[in-house]
Amino acid sequence: MFEEWLAMHQKHEQIKMKLENFFLKQGVNLNTYTVCYILKDQPNLELRVTELSQKLGLSTSATSRLATKMEAETGFVRREICEEDNRALYIVLTAEGKQFLEEGELKVHELLAHQDL
Repeated sequence: MFEEWLAMHQKHEQIKMKLENFFLKQGVNLNTYTVCYILKDQPNLELRVTELSQKLGLSTSATSRLATKMEAETGFVRREICEEDNRALYIVLTAEGKQFLEEGELKVHELLAHQDL
């Protein structure tokens, strides 16, 4: 059983590395794409930082730093203060982020299609 898990883990790491290398050539990283991908299916294209961090498997502070960096460097997201709770912060997918996602999705699907999953 452990051997099967180890093989799956190794395959996951190989695919992750290929995706990471692809996005690094685009000047971003895999987390940037992942954030955009998660946000595209959310109502109003937004999530609270805490919810996004859970979906990413990152801490809230790491997610907040990632969103701040994305907003400043790519414009793929913007941060908005929650009107109901001024302490909460929403991360919102922008038009630039949607365009980046649309352009990247086909390439990601092509890359994944050539993997023995």
